[in-house]
Amino acid sequence: MNPRPRHNPMPLDLAVAIGLLWGHLNTGQFEPAYRLGRVCRQIWPDDQRLALLVAYAQVELFDGPDPDTAALLARAAACPSWSAVLARRCGTG
Repeated sequence: MNPRPRHNPMPLDLAVAIGLLWGHLNTGQFEPAYRLGRVCRQIWPDDQRLALLVAYAQVELFDGPDPDTAALLARAAACPSWSAVLARRCGTG
């Protein structure tokens, strides 16, 4: 039996940050998720997972993601299904 190939390991601090964001979002704490996500984006500006989570918090709090996050979501590498969810939540999809 061949072992499954492993993904690149995520740094522990990034994994904790993503877990905290998920926790806030899952409990409807969008304001703390947004604030935490903005700080995390300063530390990991190119992490698409964080951008997607922050975008969800932005959609819940405001009219949609800010231009920086929207640009990241528009990239071809961004998750299309999550972008579709965000578009529906914004009322544009």
